[in-house]
Amino acid sequence: MEEKQLRERFEAALAVRDSGTGRLFMDEIMDMDIDYNEEEETVTVTVPVTDILFNPIGFIHGGIMTYIADTAMGHLCAAFADNPSVSLELKTQFFNTTREGNVVATAHFLKKGKNIQFAECDLKTEKGKPLGKVTATFYSLT
Repeated sequence: MEEKQLRERFEAALAVRDSGTGRLFMDEIMDMDIDYNEEEETVTVTVPVTDILFNPIGFIHGGIMTYIADTAMGHLCAAFADNPSVSLELKTQFFNTTREGNVVATAHFLKKGKNIQFAECDLKTEKGKPLGKVTATFYSLT
C-alpha cells in the first residue's frame, strides 16, 4: 500500500474512532465492510487484501484472520441475539492464504442460547477459495 493511501486510511480511522458510530479504528484501517442478512441471520465481513494484513513472510497474519472472524461473529451476536456479547473462546483453523482480492468472512450461529451463543465463521476469498474457519463461544453481557 502506498504511503499516501495508508495516511488517508489512518486519518479516516482516527475520525471514525471519535465519531460515536460504533466503528472501530482497526475496522476502518482495514477498510472493513459489514453486511447483515436478516433473513438468514448471517453477517459477512469483507476486507480488501493489502500489505498491512501481512506477516513478515508475506502471508495474511493469523491474528488478523482471527480478528476479522471475531468481528463478524461479534456483529452476528449484537444483531441477532437478545443482548450484546463478548467472546469467551475462539478456535481458528487455517487452510490457505491469499495475496490479492478480498477476504470474505461469513458468520452464523451454531446455537443461539439465552446467555451463551456458539458461532462459526468461514473465511474465503471472493472466488470461494477456503482460507480458514473459526468457531467461538460468546457470552451475553446481561
